[in-house]
Amino acid sequence: MFDFIKKINKNAKISIWGTNCAAQKIYEILKTRRSDVKVKFFIDSYKNGELLNLKIYNPLDFINCINQVDGVIIASYSSRNYLEVILKGLGIKNIIIPTKDDFDDLFQIEPLKWDIKDTLKVFDDNKDKELFGFISNVRMNSFKYSSEIKKYYDNTYKERYNNNVSIKHYFEYIKPDFIKNVVDGGGYEGFSAITFLQNFKNVKNVFVFEPCYQDFKNDLHDIILKNDPRVEIINKGLWDINTTLEFRKETLKMGGSAIVEAKPNIERPHKIIKIETQTIDDFSHNRGVKIDYIKLDVENAEKNVLEGAKNTLIEHRPQLAISIYHSNEHFYTIPIYLKELLKNYKFKLGHYSSCFYDTVLYAIPDELF
Repeated sequence: MFDFIKKINKNAKISIWGTNCAAQKIYEILKTRRSDVKVKFFIDSYKNGELLNLKIYNPLDFINCINQVDGVIIASYSSRNYLEVILKGLGIKNIIIPTKDDFDDLFQIEPLKWDIKDTLKVFDDNKDKELFGFISNVRMNSFKYSSEIKKYYDNTYKERYNNNVSIKHYFEYIKPDFIKNVVDGGGYEGFSAITFLQNFKNVKNVFVFEPCYQDFKNDLHDIILKNDPRVEIINKGLWDINTTLEFRKETLKMGGSAIVEAKPNIERPHKIIKIETQTIDDFSHNRGVKIDYIKLDVENAEKNVLEGAKNTLIEHRPQLAISIYHSNEHFYTIPIYLKELLKNYKFKLGHYSSCFYDTVLYAIPDELF
């Protein structure tokens, strides 16, 4: 495991190209397993400032700092070949590239513990059963990447490679004409809300729940959302009760901020803050609105949020797009929970990455077909 650290010379001074979670895990591994190695700084084309109390240089600034290091670790699996060419061109002799197995180990997840037979019964279509089966196989074996998942992703979403943004994420099986009121749980920087406005032609309200929207917002997205009277940004988290909770707010704005109780461990730099939470049941009751569509991507809080929406789910019968990939427990239990709660619904599965991230469970009432 982590054979790449053996390629680093004793007492070497190195830099890490990348500031993603892989780069940060590599940094932590070096601290614990190669204390003789000194990490001098990070290199990143899109980030600046500091990370883990080390300077982040952009590639042009790095040119002026090359003499400070003996080598560079490439912390990007997808860009490794390109970066190797660039570093060789800059005269770097010692280029350390973690293998695929190394990257898999960096992102190792807890193996799936459950028999998936009960979850497979949730789906009527064999294609959904097959998709659930081979994603669960990846999770059972603690792999981040899978040739089967990549093949599925490449064959299904080729438009991504034509520089188009796929709109199938959260939309693939949804019946858009029946949607007037939207709950966007985990609105982050606002992009999903924009896609809802453009794809649900009858939409009247998009309620965006994001406790740290002012910190995460994209200025361009913000202009679009604030110019549309159908959008309301609600600076609260969704949960199973109305309360105040601790929240880990990522300082690098990488999309992993979460309620501490739902996601105890975030390795990237973060700050603990307090946020208010609200249930969907309380919100819909107080506002007097019928909810037609709920999207949840709330970093392992999905089950709690659904439990706090039980009355809304039963009485309003909304369409659902629920992220189930944040934990193996949710991957197995959320489909079963909703199948038992919701009568006469069809369940579909979508997957929107070449690894085990971005699996979405869809639930659509039978009467909409």
